Amino acid sequence: MKSRNGNPKHFAMKTQIHTGGKKTLHVLNDLIRINMDRIAGFEKAAHEDRTPEPALRDAFYRMAIESRSYVNDLHARVIRLGGAPVTQATITGKIYLHWLEGNQDGEATEKAYHQALDEQLPNELHELIENQLWALERAHHRMQELWRDRSTHA
Repeated sequence: MKSRNGNPKHFAMKTQIHTGGKKTLHVLNDLIRINMDRIAGFEKAAHEDRTPEPALRDAFYRMAIESRSYVNDLHARVIRLGGAPVTQATITGKIYLHWLEGNQDGEATEKAYHQALDEQLPNELHELIENQLWALERAHHRMQELWRDRSTHA
């Protein structure tokens, strides 16, 4: 199949770039959704009556703020690539709260970030995702410590 100017190589190259761009946008939007879910869950957890400990509430607020920062960075990259960033979370905060209590948040989020890093992404996006993953791993570790402290003092 030939392009409009009759150059088949040019047509194939253009399609490949377009397809790669779509994949990149999909990966970034998935990470945005995950972080939006985290924001909803952490904000819900911070307001729950079952979370009376100030240290735990502060950790939830801090993690919501961090996730909001990740969303802002990812949104900017999607827009820069010419895409439309997603604007809604995928699950409700209440469901996420139960998931969070089961300590599944960190593991699932880290897995999604590792999968994103396995994709062929531009270096600057790879670096951004890697930095966010590193921060998420630290936050997950902090949350595990807080949950352990909570259960030993209960």
